[in-house]
Amino acid sequence: MSDSVALVTGGTSGIGRETVLGLARRGWTVLVHGRDAERGREVVETARTETDGFATFLEADLADFEAVHGLAAAVASETDRLDALLNNAGTWQGDRRLVDATGERSDGTRAGVETTTAVNHCAHYLLTHELWPLLDAADGRVVTVSSDLHRRGDLDTDRFVGEDGPTGQQAYADSKLANVAFTRALARRAERTGVTAAACHPGVVPSSRLARDSGGLSRLGWKLFGLVGGLLPVGPVDSEREAADTSLYLATTDAPVESGGYFSNTRAREAKTTDTAAEAFLWEWTADVVGVDPDWPPVSDE
Repeated sequence: MSDSVALVTGGTSGIGRETVLGLARRGWTVLVHGRDAERGREVVETARTETDGFATFLEADLADFEAVHGLAAAVASETDRLDALLNNAGTWQGDRRLVDATGERSDGTRAGVETTTAVNHCAHYLLTHELWPLLDAADGRVVTVSSDLHRRGDLDTDRFVGEDGPTGQQAYADSKLANVAFTRALARRAERTGVTAAACHPGVVPSSRLARDSGGLSRLGWKLFGLVGGLLPVGPVDSEREAADTSLYLATTDAPVESGGYFSNTRAREAKTTDTAAEAFLWEWTADVVGVDPDWPPVSDE
């Protein structure tokens, strides 16, 4: 059994579940995050009985930033090191819903952050921040699941807050571009540490819970795409197990991996260009939203 430890967010279904089981098959100890306790118990039991690894379930709602702090504390109570953090959880909201930011505006009010951005980007930024000491202790890897839809995204933070703004696919694309920008910025900031960061496209999985929960026309589109794609001998539609391959590769490979890179089908790919100024602004903006000092990770003078 390996002594490696990972946290997988959104690990109770779909690609996340397959990622958990893939790590467990390699003998890892896997901390499984999710919102559904019943699903959590099922994947933990499967990992414990059908693999050489071990798993523990940790419940938290990533749309609640206080719950993210609680999740990080629970992880720290389970382990003193984290070899891999897989920021896998994601949501796709058909309606524009807002989450209260932690950081306060100058007038004392709190900004309302669109839920897709809050969960897919802000919560994972905060979680990575809170777990940094454990990652640093293990020279760990931060793997953030993005999507090729990031190419349609925009980093205009005005779109991330308030009642008016994009929903559905566009909001999702914006959040996935934020994942890419976060990964690049984190890689630069972590250059003097042993921690690396990578983002990845998992594939197109119409059967995933994310697709099923998208709602309305988006859900219908996913269903039709899955039916048509399923008839093709070779095509863009992946199984959930196949879609977990790149995350697993980035978390476990012994081969050199470019920190800050974007990967698909276990290979480096070109992602949409974002300039460093925009990445830096997003970093500062997100720190304010979740209520942390943007000057991280800490760098030793040694």
